[in-house]
Amino acid sequence: MNPRLLSGSVLPESQARLLRVLATFPTALEDAWDVPRGLSLPGLADALGVVRSALNPPLKAMEKEGLIFTRQAHVIGGGHRKRSVIHLTDEGRQVAETLAPTEEEVEKLVKEILGSAPNLITLHGRDDELSRLVEAISPGATLQLVGLPGIGKSSLLRALAGKATETGWTVRWSTIGAHHDVGRLTEELLGGGDSPKDGSAALTALRSLPKKTLLVVDELQSVHSRHQEPVHSLLNSAAEDDGITLAIGCRSPSPIEAGKVVKVEEIEAAAARSLLPEDLDDEVCDRVVKALGGHPLALKLWEPGDALPEADDRIQAFIQSDVIERLESAALATMDELAAAPRPLYAEQLSNDDGVAPLDEAALLRWSVESLELQHLIRNVRRTMWSDDEAKQIHAAAASHWEGRSEPAARIHEAHHRIQAADESETAELVDRMERDVGGMLSIDSAATAAIVDDAIRALPSAHRLKMLSAKVAIERGEGEIGEKLLESVPEDARDEVDWALLSARIARLRGRHDEASKLENDALETADPARAARIRLNSLVLRYDDRLPGPLDEKEMKTISKSLASYSPAKLDPTRRKAALVTIAAMRHSLALDANDADAASQVRADLAATASVDDPLVEELSARAALSLGGDSTRIRSLMARTPHPLRKTALGLLLVRHEFENEETTVAHTLEQVTAPNDLGSAAARRLSATHWYWRGKLEKSQRIKCWQEALHRYGMAECSNAYAQLTRALHDEMRNI
Repeated sequence: MNPRLLSGSVLPESQARLLRVLATFPTALEDAWDVPRGLSLPGLADALGVVRSALNPPLKAMEKEGLIFTRQAHVIGGGHRKRSVIHLTDEGRQVAETLAPTEEEVEKLVKEILGSAPNLITLHGRDDELSRLVEAISPGATLQLVGLPGIGKSSLLRALAGKATETGWTVRWSTIGAHHDVGRLTEELLGGGDSPKDGSAALTALRSLPKKTLLVVDELQSVHSRHQEPVHSLLNSAAEDDGITLAIGCRSPSPIEAGKVVKVEEIEAAAARSLLPEDLDDEVCDRVVKALGGHPLALKLWEPGDALPEADDRIQAFIQSDVIERLESAALATMDELAAAPRPLYAEQLSNDDGVAPLDEAALLRWSVESLELQHLIRNVRRTMWSDDEAKQIHAAAASHWEGRSEPAARIHEAHHRIQAADESETAELVDRMERDVGGMLSIDSAATAAIVDDAIRALPSAHRLKMLSAKVAIERGEGEIGEKLLESVPEDARDEVDWALLSARIARLRGRHDEASKLENDALETADPARAARIRLNSLVLRYDDRLPGPLDEKEMKTISKSLASYSPAKLDPTRRKAALVTIAAMRHSLALDANDADAASQVRADLAATASVDDPLVEELSARAALSLGGDSTRIRSLMARTPHPLRKTALGLLLVRHEFENEETTVAHTLEQVTAPNDLGSAAARRLSATHWYWRGKLEKSQRIKCWQEALHRYGMAECSNAYAQLTRALHDEMRNI
């Protein structure tokens, strides 16, 4: 029984639940400028799983009893305006200490779920369903929860995950977004880091997790059509694997046929009643529940005074007429910006965050830590309310906003909005911009880039250059089969002959057809103008030098590359490209000199570069550090450069160079050094894939028990990086290793 208050009355359960939640926040927040969203009215309503207006009666009574006080503060992630927040008084904390925590609240406080799981909320009317789901979870089982948007699939999955942890399960959670590909999904399920990108290797990695590991994949319907096939394939394979336990949440119907499918229905009338204010007239409650059914989100959105829709169009009509149309202009502007966004945002990323607070007060937002998005049901309804012209205007305004922002992800957002705002008259300008920006976008988020270019093709189907660009993106992601299909879809009269041959050559290398790749590259050289041919030859030389496993360069290969460099002329290039080519040639000559242990030749290359630049030039500094390590065994300059360089791929390359040096010199610190080398976060370029492959190679080299698994992944990535020689070398080493088992 709950304690009596000073007034003599027994503390009602609605107040007790609020006290328990508020008591989890420290007293230090009582005068803090920034406070967590959990202390605001929307945060408390989310935690308790009720409509916000249901908090008013208990909070009013608690304030009268001196248990709480209200003030204005800045809510973290909730925009720049101050909002009302609730704190316990000293008396309130004393009363809270006498309350025994509920089972759900204990779970919420002490259990950990790995990944992007939402906060645990109190469920209403789902006890029997939850019990059946818990009973269905056993090693090797697969569950799919399907249903309407807002029906409670994510909340039920979160409750299931919490119950699973209580019985010894480890839970790994991934919430899929529009720009998830199979690599990102695997990375989230495995806990981050450089996870396998190949489907079979990813499956092996998931299977190697402890037996009592529950993998939760929510919002499966959100995956972009560009990435659906490999994501669905991985999940189907995981569902068929007796060593993997899986729970999937998806809008009905599910795109995959796997496991036991559970349809999440509306909650019953009595449970629906508990979401509404406890002081609401019974007759009104009955009308609300009858009109909105047991749809939890719709019930939470209802406010006293709202009209009630007819049964045949109840949910969408209610949201449109009573939820959206009652919003003020600032809230509507923020709603439109969020509805148009391809992924969750932080409030400070919005062009105007004035609407965040009213949207949150109206329970229209979904939160993940500090990032926010519209409830998916609200987003879907709002989008249907736009005319084509309105949609283009909203996206055009968003594109202009993101163009002015400097964070890397801004380029992804800007490109998305430009595509959605485009029409046929802007095709040439849009394609030019996409071709110019795609390299940078790939280095930021290759999965998003692939999806955005795919959207562009759908929006502008006559722009065949976009198909060529999409093929290039697929190649840069190591997706040879997809790239080949895209190239074949380009009409012959729309193909640039040289681009076509070069892209076809890269696809042939990706798919292991190396003789065909050489022939296609020679065809491109014969057709290209002199400047283009010079660029092709230099790129080929760089690939030839980089295409090998770590270690000294073969003497015959060294002579061949040196001879080719000596005969190469950049004279036909324009001044900017000529300067870049001369720098590339100098860097290769320096590397060849180090491979040959020729200190004088390496020194001369650095002197020549310093004469045209300066001794403080970053490239001269890096070459000097490489020489100090390779020729003198001094690692201090490489380590200093690694600590200072802002370029992630260069940092990785320097770290792997240090690993090779320590390995060849049998230093005991080599394993620790490899742990400190960050593998590329995104494999959106051949250079990133090559460095990633080398990282996996060293992992296998240093950890014998994991060698075969690591080298299989390295082999896959060398193939994706078009490194046929490294692929062949590692294939032989892998076969030797397997024979020795």
